[in-house]
Amino acid sequence: MDVFLCPSCRFVLREPVTVSCGHSFCKRCLGEPLPSRCLVCRGKLRLLGSRAVRCNVLLGGLLEKCLAREPRLARLQSHAQELLRSRDYRAALRAAQKGLELAPDDVSLRLCRSEAYVALQQYSEALEDLEVVCRSEPEECEGYFRKGKVLLELGEKSEALLQFHHCLTLNPSFPAAQHEVEKILTQDDSPLPGTGVELLSAASLDFKSSSSGKEGAGPLLSPSSGGEYGQDPEKEMEDGKGEALSELNQLEPRSPLEPAWWPRRWKDSGTPAERQEGRSLGIGEETAADTAAAKSNHHHELELRDLLSVSDLECSLCIRMFFEPVTTPCGHTFCKECLERCLDHRPNCPLCKQSLREYLKAGKYNPTVLLVEIMAATFPSQLADRKRVHEAEMAELSNLTRNIPIFVCTMSFPGISCPLHVFEPRYRLMMRRCQETGTKMFGMCMYETGKSFADYGCMLEIQRIEFLADGRSLVDTKGRRRFRVLRRGHRDGYNTADIEYLEDEKVEGEELAELQHLHECTYQQAQKFCEHGDAALRQILLHRGPLPEKEEDIQATKDGPAWCWWLISILPLDPSEQLRLFATTSLRARLTQLKHILTGILQPCDYGHQPADLRPRGRI
Repeated sequence: MDVFLCPSCRFVLREPVTVSCGHSFCKRCLGEPLPSRCLVCRGKLRLLGSRAVRCNVLLGGLLEKCLAREPRLARLQSHAQELLRSRDYRAALRAAQKGLELAPDDVSLRLCRSEAYVALQQYSEALEDLEVVCRSEPEECEGYFRKGKVLLELGEKSEALLQFHHCLTLNPSFPAAQHEVEKILTQDDSPLPGTGVELLSAASLDFKSSSSGKEGAGPLLSPSSGGEYGQDPEKEMEDGKGEALSELNQLEPRSPLEPAWWPRRWKDSGTPAERQEGRSLGIGEETAADTAAAKSNHHHELELRDLLSVSDLECSLCIRMFFEPVTTPCGHTFCKECLERCLDHRPNCPLCKQSLREYLKAGKYNPTVLLVEIMAATFPSQLADRKRVHEAEMAELSNLTRNIPIFVCTMSFPGISCPLHVFEPRYRLMMRRCQETGTKMFGMCMYETGKSFADYGCMLEIQRIEFLADGRSLVDTKGRRRFRVLRRGHRDGYNTADIEYLEDEKVEGEELAELQHLHECTYQQAQKFCEHGDAALRQILLHRGPLPEKEEDIQATKDGPAWCWWLISILPLDPSEQLRLFATTSLRARLTQLKHILTGILQPCDYGHQPADLRPRGRI
C-alpha cells in the first residue's frame, strides 16, 4: 500500500487532505496554519475560499476500503484517543462508533466511547458500554471503577458502592476505590451505617480466598503497577504525600464537560514489539499505531485491483472513470471538464453546494496526483480506454468541417478583428474546447428569423483570451475563412454545423484585366470615403484603424482583397445587405456593388446627410 503513504510522515495517510497543487498529505502533517509551500513540489499553497483544510472524501473512502480490518481498527482507536485528548468529544464519539461497527466487542473502543459519553453527560449510554467492558474483562478493575463513578453521577450510591467493592475484591490495594468507598460510607446519606473499614476488610478476605485456589495467583493490579489507578489524586492532595494530579492530567487539561474524576488509560495499538519500536523512534502512540497498520498491510497486503472496482473511481457527474481528476477546497473530486461545466452555471460545489468563487477565480485546477497514481496502478487498461475516448472526443471537436461550434451573434469578416465578451455557460464551454483541441477556431453566424442562425458565416481564430474571476472571459478573435452551412445541429447546449468553405472564382486574360481596373477604381473611391468622412466616421477609423493597403495580386487569397471586408464592416449597410455581399463568390460582383454604394455616398448632393454610423454588432 505504498501508494497511500503520506509524503511528509511516510505513514499511511490519516484524514487525507489534497492541497491546491494536487498533492495529498495527512491533515495533521499539514498543521495549522497551512504551510506556504508544498513539501513535494514547493508550489504555493492557498485555501481558496475555505477557512480550513478539508479532508478528501474520495481518498478517505478508498483508504477505508483498502486497509485490512486490524489496521483500520488500530487507526480508529488511535484517532478516537487523539480526539479525546484534544477534547473534541463529538468527533471522538463518531470515530469510536465507526470502529465499533467493525468490532462491536472491542474493549478499547468501548472505553473511548464511554469516555466521550461521560464528557457529553450522556451517562446512560456510558453505562451500557461499561457493562459490556465488565462482561468482557471480568478480572480488570478499570471497567468497574468507571462504572461506579458514572453511577455516582446518576445518584445511585448503593449500586456505585457495589462496583467499588468489586474493584477491591479484585485488588484490595486500589487506593482510588478505597477512597470512594470511604467517601460514600462516611456521608450522612450513606446507604450503609458506619465506616468502610469492615467492607474493606471483607473485600481483602474475599480476594485472598478467591486467589488461594489458583497457583501463583496474585493481585491483578498491584500498587506498583496500578497506572492511573494506583494513586488517588484527591487523597494524596489531602495527605500531602504526592502531586495533585497525575502526570497525564498535568499534560492534558480537561474540558469543563469532562468530570475531573474520569481516568485516562493509554491503549497502545499493535504488538508490544511494535509499541516499543514506536517509542524508540520518539513518536507518539498514534504514530506507533500507524506503524502497526503499515506492517500488517505489508504481511497481508492484497493487490489494489483486488480491493477496488472501477466504480470506486468514477466521477459522480459523468459516471465514467475519472479523467484529469481535480479536488475542490471542500474535499470533493470530479473530472476537470465536468467541474468546469458545472462552474459555468453556478460557482458552487455540485455535491455540498459550498461556494467555489475563490477556486473559480484562481482558474487553475491541478490534477489530484495520488488519485491518478491509484488509477494507473489498479486499472491501467481501463484508464487507457478512458484516455482513448477523450482523445476521440477531442479529434471530433478538432474537425473544422463537421459539427463545428457556432457562436450565434453578429456578422464577422475575413481578416477583421472581432472582440467578444463571453458569459453564457454554453459559450464558456465552447471557448475552453477550442483551446483544448488546439484549433482555437469556431464559426460565427448572425441570428436569422426562422432558423437558429444564418446560412453563411465566418471562421474566427482566438488570438487572446482573458478569463475573469467569475468565469466570464474577454476573447480577441480574427476572421479567417467564409463558409456555407450544410447542416445544423447541437452539442452540449451550443449550435453546431457541417460546413463547406467558400472561395472566390478565378478569372484570367481580359476578364482579369477588367477586374484589376474595377479594383483600382473602387479602392480610390474607398480612399475618398475615408478622407472626407464626418466625425462619426473618424471615430470608427480611430477604433478600426486606417484602410488596409491594396494587394498586388487581387486573387491571391480565397476570400479576395482584405480591404473589401474592412470596408463592408464599416459601411452603413443593413445586415441583410452585408450578408448578400458576404455570400457572393464573385469578386467582380462584390466590387461592383461596393462601387455603387460608395458612389451614392460620395454624391455632392447626398454627402454629409448620409450617416456613416456603426450599426449595432449584436449582444455578445
